[in-house]
Amino acid sequence: MMKEELLKTDSMQKKLIYPNEYYKSKGRYLIDRINYLRQDIGLRFNNKTFKNFEKNRSSLAYKVCLDYAKNFIEKSYKGEGLFITGNVGSGKTHLVVAIIDYIARMYKRKIKTFIVFKTSVDMLAEIKYSFDKKNTEEVVNNFQDCCLLVIDDLGSEKMTDWTNELFYKVIDYRYSNLKSTIITTNLTDQEIKEKLSERLVSRIYEMCKGIKVIGKDYRLK
Repeated sequence: MMKEELLKTDSMQKKLIYPNEYYKSKGRYLIDRINYLRQDIGLRFNNKTFKNFEKNRSSLAYKVCLDYAKNFIEKSYKGEGLFITGNVGSGKTHLVVAIIDYIARMYKRKIKTFIVFKTSVDMLAEIKYSFDKKNTEEVVNNFQDCCLLVIDDLGSEKMTDWTNELFYKVIDYRYSNLKSTIITTNLTDQEIKEKLSERLVSRIYEMCKGIKVIGKDYRLK
């Protein structure tokens, strides 16, 4: 029997003989992945959930995001995503972190989720940094192939032909391969048309459900 078959058989036997241990191990792996993800989310948003979101701030956005999290498996099969717009401090990042938290808790033993959360600025910086390390293809592939890609604050960076083309390359791949994507932006409808390329906007609008988070900057309270 080949080595690969032995490993596969051994794994199957462990699932049958030690089901609790197997699923605990799988659960720990996913928890480790989520903890690694939280490094990109940052300490300020690590505790953000649907429970501590002020629903009266934007009840419709809350309901749409919660429904997306509850039905993530079905949404992911169809490659459906969200495009969340709203002014600074309205709670957009809180909602996307709440989605990630919900998926991690609800599906940690059902599906192997690989979620990537990046601000658009950090995403571009990581790709630029990869030029020197000569692993650009690997870095871009992570953004293209992950189960769920969350791009926070799109448009906060200086948009050039290169950045527009880069975002389009990632988004178009995910669009073509039914990969779910969630994007937040502070840009107004007019600024979206002015800063982002027409091709990029077209892909985003087709693959993502649009949500507007209405509310004043809660940080100024």
